[in-house]
Amino acid sequence: MSRTVFEDVRCIPLYTSFLSVILLVLHSFVPQTRLKKYYARVVDLTYDAKFRDDPIFRESFLTRLLQSTRLLCCLALVALSASLLVTSSRTGRDVNIVLLSFFIYSTIISFVSVGGSKKWRSITSAHLSFSHLVAFGVYVARDLAPLALARESADSSEGAVGWARFILLGVTGLLIPGILPHKYYPVDPENPSEPAPHQTASYVTWAFFDFLDPVVYRAFRSSSLTFDELPVLADDDQSKYLAQTSFAVVDPVTRGGKRNLVWGFLVYFRKQYFIMFIAAVLQSINEFALPIATNRILAYLEPGGQVDSIKPWVWILWLGTGPIIGSICFQIYLYVQTQTLVRLQAILTQIILIHSMRVRLATTIVVDPKDAAAAKASASSAPTPAPASAVVSETNTPAMETVSLPDQETESIDNDTTIRGSESTTTLLPSSSSAKSTGDGTKKDTESKPEKKEAEKSEDYIGKINNFLTTDSHQLLIGQDWMQPGLVAIRIAMCMAFLYLILGWSALVGMGAMVIFLPIPGYIGKLMIKFQKDKMKKSDTRITAVSQMMNVIRMIKLFAWESKVEEQIAEKRNEELKYHLRNEMTEIATWSLNAFFPAVTMISTYATYTLVMKQELTASKMFSSMVVFNSFEGHLQRLFFFLPGILRAKVSIDRIGAFLNSGELYSETTAAATLASETAPIDKSSVLIRDAVFTWDKIGSSSGTATPSRRRNFKLQIDGDLTFRPGVVNLICGPTASGKTSLLMALLGEMYFQPSLPTGTYNLPRDGGVAYAAQETWVLNETIRENILFGSPYDKERFDKVVYQCGLKRDLSLFDAGDMTEVGEKGITLSGGQKARITLARAVYSQAQVVLLDDVLSALDVHTAQWVAQKCLGGDILKGRTVLLVTHNVLLCEPIADYVISIGQDGKIVSKGTISDALKKNAKLREEVKAEEKAEVEAKVDAVADADELADPGAEAPAEDKKDSGKLIVAEEMAVGHVSWEAAKLYGGQMGGPVFFALIMLALFVEGLTAVFQKWFLGYWSSRYEIRPPVPIPIELYLGIYSSFYFVELLFGTVIQMVFILGAIRASRSLHAKLVKSVLNATLRWLDTVPISRVISRCSQDCLTIDSGLPGMLIGILFLTTRLFLYFIGVIVSAGWPSLIPGVFVAVSGVICGQIYIKAQLPVKRHMSNLKSPVLSHVGAALHGLVSIRAYGAQGAFEAESLRRIDRFSRAARTQWNFNRWIAVRMDTLGAIFSGIVAAYLVYGRDLNSGSVGFTLSLISAFSSMLLGWVRVLNEVEVQGNSVERIRDFLLIEHEPEPQESGKTPAYWPSTGELHVEKLSARYSADSPEVLKNISFSLAPGQRMGIVGRTGAGKSTVALALLRAIPTTGSVVYDGIDIAQINLNILRSNITIIPQHPELLAGNLRDNLDPFSEHDDATLNDALRAAGLYHTQSDDAEGGITLDTDVQSGGSNFSQGQRQIVALARAILRRSKIVILDEATAAIDYATDHAIQESLRTEFKEATVITVAHRLQTIMQSDKIMVLDAGSAVELDSPKALLQKEGSFFKSLVDESSDKDALYKSAGL
Repeated sequence: MSRTVFEDVRCIPLYTSFLSVILLVLHSFVPQTRLKKYYARVVDLTYDAKFRDDPIFRESFLTRLLQSTRLLCCLALVALSASLLVTSSRTGRDVNIVLLSFFIYSTIISFVSVGGSKKWRSITSAHLSFSHLVAFGVYVARDLAPLALARESADSSEGAVGWARFILLGVTGLLIPGILPHKYYPVDPENPSEPAPHQTASYVTWAFFDFLDPVVYRAFRSSSLTFDELPVLADDDQSKYLAQTSFAVVDPVTRGGKRNLVWGFLVYFRKQYFIMFIAAVLQSINEFALPIATNRILAYLEPGGQVDSIKPWVWILWLGTGPIIGSICFQIYLYVQTQTLVRLQAILTQIILIHSMRVRLATTIVVDPKDAAAAKASASSAPTPAPASAVVSETNTPAMETVSLPDQETESIDNDTTIRGSESTTTLLPSSSSAKSTGDGTKKDTESKPEKKEAEKSEDYIGKINNFLTTDSHQLLIGQDWMQPGLVAIRIAMCMAFLYLILGWSALVGMGAMVIFLPIPGYIGKLMIKFQKDKMKKSDTRITAVSQMMNVIRMIKLFAWESKVEEQIAEKRNEELKYHLRNEMTEIATWSLNAFFPAVTMISTYATYTLVMKQELTASKMFSSMVVFNSFEGHLQRLFFFLPGILRAKVSIDRIGAFLNSGELYSETTAAATLASETAPIDKSSVLIRDAVFTWDKIGSSSGTATPSRRRNFKLQIDGDLTFRPGVVNLICGPTASGKTSLLMALLGEMYFQPSLPTGTYNLPRDGGVAYAAQETWVLNETIRENILFGSPYDKERFDKVVYQCGLKRDLSLFDAGDMTEVGEKGITLSGGQKARITLARAVYSQAQVVLLDDVLSALDVHTAQWVAQKCLGGDILKGRTVLLVTHNVLLCEPIADYVISIGQDGKIVSKGTISDALKKNAKLREEVKAEEKAEVEAKVDAVADADELADPGAEAPAEDKKDSGKLIVAEEMAVGHVSWEAAKLYGGQMGGPVFFALIMLALFVEGLTAVFQKWFLGYWSSRYEIRPPVPIPIELYLGIYSSFYFVELLFGTVIQMVFILGAIRASRSLHAKLVKSVLNATLRWLDTVPISRVISRCSQDCLTIDSGLPGMLIGILFLTTRLFLYFIGVIVSAGWPSLIPGVFVAVSGVICGQIYIKAQLPVKRHMSNLKSPVLSHVGAALHGLVSIRAYGAQGAFEAESLRRIDRFSRAARTQWNFNRWIAVRMDTLGAIFSGIVAAYLVYGRDLNSGSVGFTLSLISAFSSMLLGWVRVLNEVEVQGNSVERIRDFLLIEHEPEPQESGKTPAYWPSTGELHVEKLSARYSADSPEVLKNISFSLAPGQRMGIVGRTGAGKSTVALALLRAIPTTGSVVYDGIDIAQINLNILRSNITIIPQHPELLAGNLRDNLDPFSEHDDATLNDALRAAGLYHTQSDDAEGGITLDTDVQSGGSNFSQGQRQIVALARAILRRSKIVILDEATAAIDYATDHAIQESLRTEFKEATVITVAHRLQTIMQSDKIMVLDAGSAVELDSPKALLQKEGSFFKSLVDESSDKDALYKSAGL
């Protein structure tokens, strides 16, 4: 065999075989060496893993079939090579021997790939594919390439046998490897999951996204696509895997220092971004297929044109296949981009939740130093009364121990992009600093500017975090194109290089003209950044206001504040839309400049080329350069499109980054982190505090920029040793606002700790578990059972005993579904007492050794409180556990308390020991107990109630039979099919109606005609050069005509967009106003059944779509529709009727594909929208119950549930984005086929001049590129129109009656509080059972009536019925007018209700008392005094409440008692003729309650007062007493008459009192 044989290219396949042998030898032993872990990175070593035996992971039948087919092809290749060897000449024999050797080796490894062991099948298949692909490439170069150059094939002498070999190599080296399913490689071989379709898809299937075909066609055949029918989520897309692998890179806490999120994600997604870069570069190169092919084809057609060595069919083929290749590259880019986006959103959602649960949220505000300085300057001259002693609720999140993030990385954070309360106030209602005139003509004192900024510091953290997860998360989509500006610059450079080759140095003139204008986009870009930041701040303000509105919606409705709140939110919306309009106008200016710059470049280039260089603009030069100029324009459009989006994404990622990089960490380290000395060791199993001071603000800190008058200066000071006794009940008592709850918070680590002596320390042992029942009850939107279990395993015996001891058995029997009843959001289906007992049951059911109970008895009626104290607190389940019980019911709990801690009003421990010790040392406590003795019922629980509670649990219906009836929260409805016509009419009507759209369409047709004329005119211009003999061409005139039409088109386009945007903003404003009005006017029952997150989702995500996404898509579809129609007509007219055949085929195919796509995409998009709400609601629930979650140590369970919900959303999101890829590659393929067929017909089938062909090709090119855009944008219009549909659904909900003219009352009404109720019945909804049954009573003006009854008897329902908040029957006459005839706003404005759990707004105390600036400060202070504020604090006490005291969202920095006092003051200011007190003083100590009652008798002396109370003392001086049982009035009379009636339930309560004589005396007996 001669030496030259091995230099033949046909030996290259044999060389690959040698390499294959070497690699296979290495594979035989390397996996058994230490190099295994490195080898596993490039070769699959999971062949012997156990999961490979599972049928899901075995080789498919298709794989075995294709491998067998390839084996047969290899045998055929061996036979062909043998025959060629036999028939070849001496000179070709050596090469044929080499080829035969190669094919024999290929057959051997093909046989192994079919029948070998698992270890060898996969690797031999890969080797075979590679070597045959190389062989196929060799023969493409030898046999196919010469044909394009009009030369003979190198192997033509081999005839049909040679071509057969070529085809077989194409099958074995290209086709079969291309369609062979991939092997699944799990990211965690120990825990593999079901592979997603794309993980096992072949190269061809993946390139054309055929793996989605089953889902797409299933959706097309069915009316809807269920969630379970979506492709499973890949294991590397699952949030658990993402969290495990990403937190070490992006999480500041995990890294141990601050982290720039942008750099973090660039590092984490570096592989994805590299693939995106490669795909984008390949697509950029492929873009020049069209201009090069156009140039060569037209040059071939020009008279006397240069003869090209490459045949025209090659350029036509490139014209057809180039766009397909480019589309595949681009879709790969977008596939990886959207995959990265979904993963990024999953990571951010989880990390935001985790960060929220591990830090003190109040420390996540990054304050502008300028504001801090101004506030400090203001504080130096301001008086310094201090605010409330803050007793937190669930939403408070202070830190146990401050673990600040070290500055290990230098990071520059623009203060304007961080979370700043000063820029995004969350106060729902306006500050009193607006200085509106009061009713008496006076004005309120205005605040100084720094103080005003401080008033805006109050944050609704839940609304802010919701905004992170909705608006900011959405902005990250375009941010994934961060590399596009660089790629666009490269493409523009390539365009200029191509133009230089065609048009010479005139292209440089055009480039220079563009450079002159470059500073303009830079200036506009700065404006866009500013407007976007301002818009995001205004959006924050609105969304947090809506969030707070929903949190206090019941109060708004019961106080008839709907119209005022609606106006205020509309004002915030208008502010947001003002900046949005500015943003849109700058984007229109950017679009106009984007079209203007290429026009100037093109016209200046053409002018230089023809007028200065005196060259002819032939068709080949003009139309190929025009394609490049269009591409240049498109790149500029993309640049100006991407830059604002990238900048917006940067703003959003910086906002999130500022949040994640700030905040002081909550730590469960207790004693180990303190300064206890060796001389004062601690018992780590004891609950103790020693020589410690606890505050809500860090000691020595100025609390950010808060002025002293607004800071929380309350101190809890423990001098000496306070050790709670283990295994018994430890009672914590003291007056309201003394710091009882703070003591529990201190132990839980929710306050700042400072040792007062070197021995200072504290300890809460968590090894045995900690349980916590908050005073402000917190329940999950789950069933009662799941709320009690709280992740613990279900033990029926223990569960039933806990239900019994907590007095819940009778309550559960009243629910059709028993313990499987859903409690609703915030426990809306439960009474206050029921929620309190469920919260208590959760703590009791847990196995925790330390149980912290915060005033769990205050919300319970007398009998229930007795029951819980005896059966539960003194029962066997809590026996042996360390219980810390905060309560005002000192005497009730005395028998079960082994140790009593008494706290004074100054936050210091007064006594430790027994009840008698506490009473001796605490004067305030003595007053409280003395007052309690007058009201406390100490009797045993009725035997009848006992029998009810001890009923056989087996008598209840099985939970499975009741489960359906326990469903409260209705599943979110999902529309089926296309967006409804009603939704389209709603949006179109708000924009301007049919006339508006008719004018827009007319203008678009005119604009389209000018565009078609431009292209035709260029063809006419270039054809003038083909006239023989040559004629003079008026170039200046032609340039003028072309320029004029171009700028007319630009002017039309700009005006159309401006008018359309104005209409879109009009629609956005109107729809938002309608949405807010609809929700505010909804019935309470609807609000009970719809989670707040759904409303927030519509006001944030859907409104963002209507503001930004939908208008752009709608004008886009109108533009594309007119252009496609005009271009299609132009192609048919220019190319002739035969082009109609492929045109109709492509159009019909496109419409069919589009319909299939839209029918599949719409349900997936709706799934995606609906699955976002559970993620938001879970985060909201976690933030509301933060203290409880951290107390129980349940962060892990909430994080796991978050991962599950994120995965469900990601599954829909990945499918939705992949459907876009599916349609895109198909539409691009159809467009490319159309271009290729028509181009071939123009070249070989018609005799047209090059100008006409160029004109036609330019229209075909535009038509093909727009066809995909039309289908995609049409779908996006439908998909984004789903937001209109979702909002429309909320406009059609059940509403309360609208105000009518006939419902107005006389101006003097009500003159008295006379009330007559006759046979009043009520139910919560039209289909629910009655909860009030035929209640009748009458009250004269100024009379008082008390309502008593056990929990769940319907006491609070009476108030709802009188306010017509629920469906009622019967008659209620208020001051001579039946309330059924009165407008609701008038009725509710004249009845004031003080709920048991009052709701406060974020802002300051003045905002809460006087949200609409109707009173001066003197009046407000008088109301606070009358409500009993100064009974809870001394006049000169540090830590007192003032009108300027900050109120956090929900009033979380106020104790429950303080909140009730604020609610009382608010009621006093309203001066209604009827006042309803619903357990209004339940959380207030007895002494303060007594003083408040005396004060209220003065303030409400002319009002009719209805009091729902558990304390007999509160109602003993009432004119009437009504006793309710199961919704019926079983007793109604004066206290005196009821006490004289034998067998009276009320009499039995009084008789069982320890101070019966005093109560009888109060009643006049």
